Amino acid sequence: MNTRNLHDLKPTRRLSPWLAALALTALACRPKEPAPPDDGPPPPPPVIDEAVSIEWPDEPFRAQQPEPGPAPQLTLPQIKRFTLPSGVEVYLVEQQRLPTVYMTFEFDLGGDNDPAAKVGLHRACLDLMDESTRRLDKVAFEEAQADLAVQLWASAGTATSTIGLRALKGQLGPGLDLFSEMIREPGLRQQDLDRLLDRYKTALAQWRGNPSAVAGRVYNSLVYGPGHPKGAIPVEANYAAIKLADCKAVISKLKPGGARLFVVGMVTEEELRRELGARLGAWSGKAPAPKKLPPAKPRAGTIFLVDMPGAQQSVISIGHLGPQRGAADYEPTYLMAQILGGSFSSRINMNIREDKGYAYGARGGFGYDRDGSTFEASSSVRTDVTGPALREILKEMHGMRAGDPTAEELRREQEGAIAALPASFSTPTRTLSAFRGLVYYGLPLDWYSGHLARIRAVDPAAVRKAAGDHVQGSDYVVLVVGDAAVIRPDLEKMAEEKLFGAGGLVQIDADGKPVSAAPAAAKKP
Repeated sequence: MNTRNLHDLKPTRRLSPWLAALALTALACRPKEPAPPDDGPPPPPPVIDEAVSIEWPDEPFRAQQPEPGPAPQLTLPQIKRFTLPSGVEVYLVEQQRLPTVYMTFEFDLGGDNDPAAKVGLHRACLDLMDESTRRLDKVAFEEAQADLAVQLWASAGTATSTIGLRALKGQLGPGLDLFSEMIREPGLRQQDLDRLLDRYKTALAQWRGNPSAVAGRVYNSLVYGPGHPKGAIPVEANYAAIKLADCKAVISKLKPGGARLFVVGMVTEEELRRELGARLGAWSGKAPAPKKLPPAKPRAGTIFLVDMPGAQQSVISIGHLGPQRGAADYEPTYLMAQILGGSFSSRINMNIREDKGYAYGARGGFGYDRDGSTFEASSSVRTDVTGPALREILKEMHGMRAGDPTAEELRREQEGAIAALPASFSTPTRTLSAFRGLVYYGLPLDWYSGHLARIRAVDPAAVRKAAGDHVQGSDYVVLVVGDAAVIRPDLEKMAEEKLFGAGGLVQIDADGKPVSAAPAAAKKP
């Protein structure tokens, strides 16, 4: 194809470079001419002899941004609470839109209960639980679920473990048969445990080579401090110490008395009582109580560096401990965090991404747990701007404390929070998650009924006060994962300035353990 005239395009209205390239590509990639018959010469290549004129409509409406549509209406589902004879506390939301049932048992047992020498124990044991039953090995158990179109699972978080079922209404009975078999008679086979532990060990090797994964592994250990259950970092030796007998002991603690069952779907209280009673009526015993955790002891004011030789980006985090989820100023704190770093239009993102061009994005906000929260402002930035990016994020944190938000910032985040809330109840899964969160944090079940009014009532002074109360002015925990040969000099300078506090600069490895800085210092940038 002769494309000598493609560069002579003369649109009547100037195109942006990417639109012009798209037009050129469309012309250059026109369909291939049909093949000529075998007994004749090929046709001459097509030639573009005329410039292409592209016209764009110029209607008046294009000059004005469309007005937003009406805000979605929030209709809170009704939740019913009752207790089964076994002692299980049930939270039921009946929904008649879809013929599905989604339920999860929740127990106060998780990673916080791991022994120091066996970090990852509860995760491994709950993962093992849904591998098989005593009657069905892994393959047969998976096939049985597929035949019934049901999903069964078990998993452990930091403070809780869950056992769940998702089924069509028509298959609820057979699905509960399989569900109760998994609870009452789990397989707990050695070969399944060996396979899971091998998978975890392989994942460790992969994570240690990924700056973002390393930051995710290490950050909590720095904020909570060494020895705290929430700061434990699993390594190969921990997994090697886990035995099948350990998992049998863990699973044996999953008893109904005091456990919580969250159910959302096309099912009534009477049906639940009947169906669960027929299958789990003999299940008895007291569920474990929540573990009381020790106080956190972070190394405040310290910059922690993990060397990733050759990394083109640095993962940076600045943070500290935060407030309780049930704090009276939750709504002002939420809006403050959104303005600072939680939304795309936040100050941190507009600075780091839009103004400076240091990264594709930057964020900040609070991560809540039952016993409190952590604040973290983070980003993945170009290696050569690691130090400047840290300074800019710190500047935005200080600026949030120093003055009121603008009227536009507050309006934007208030409207965003109000418009987004109905999505929290748009599906059975989200509905169940919303109510589980309320129970987990010890909040009343009608908490959402007043949430919108509290959001609307927040004023600039309340946002500024929340920033002053919950965003520290100094003594931060700072984590940087990147190429130490390039970024260490700037970090040393910030440590000398005591920019983040007086803790200095400490180099650690991908498992959070202190290491000598000599190898990194010997490199050339």
